[in-house]
Amino acid sequence: MSGDRLKTLNDELRGQTGGPWLPLESNPEVFSLFARKVGLPETHEWQDVLGLDPALLAMAPQPVAAAVLLFPCTPGIYEARREEDRALRAGSSTEAASKPFFVEQVASFGNACGTIAAVHALTNANIPRLQRGPVCAFRDETIGRTPAQRGAALLTTQHLKDVSDTAAAHVAAQTACPARDGPDLDHHYCAFVPVTVESGAVHVVELDGTKVRPVDHGSVASGQTFLEGAAAVVRARFMSVEPGSLEFALMALCPVG
Repeated sequence: MSGDRLKTLNDELRGQTGGPWLPLESNPEVFSLFARKVGLPETHEWQDVLGLDPALLAMAPQPVAAAVLLFPCTPGIYEARREEDRALRAGSSTEAASKPFFVEQVASFGNACGTIAAVHALTNANIPRLQRGPVCAFRDETIGRTPAQRGAALLTTQHLKDVSDTAAAHVAAQTACPARDGPDLDHHYCAFVPVTVESGAVHVVELDGTKVRPVDHGSVASGQTFLEGAAAVVRARFMSVEPGSLEFALMALCPVG
């Protein structure tokens, strides 16, 4: 039966206390701190995307290697996700959707969906020196496993957990770090990565560990950057569902300008 696993996980988390990973704030300094400690070289960093207008998107140093979106968990968002889940289960995976490294978010992670999104972005980013870091070592060690098995393995990878918790509690965070058994968080993260298919086209692929598989949002339009393509998906598939909401935040993994 189709549904929305994100809502199910959020409902489960409301009764959970103790043990889960700490949540990462939507803050480029916090995400960069985590990324540096798991292998991101000094050549790249996370930056806020200040807006989705072309002029603001153009301010991000190119090429953008990945993007992460924070969005609100609302009834409208849940319903849109349920409809998408039905379509994903009824259809077949595409070439672009079958390529990325994908990790299922297990309930025991708690509200650490930001870490999952960061892992998805980093393990699929085309940044050569990053390939030698701990997060890519985790990818290489679990490449032959299912997404659910990778999620279970990530949960018990102590080094990555310690780095994530350190980043979550860092002074760079602008808000107090939520307690492990604290109040409900009503937001979720997903990642977008560029995937080049055999034809040479670059597709925008969404990676969300609460979805049944990666979501291929199609190829980037001619003359557009990957970030412009990802922004078009954010507008059409997320912000259009809640047009009055200001609770969306997009970050890009960029070369240091």
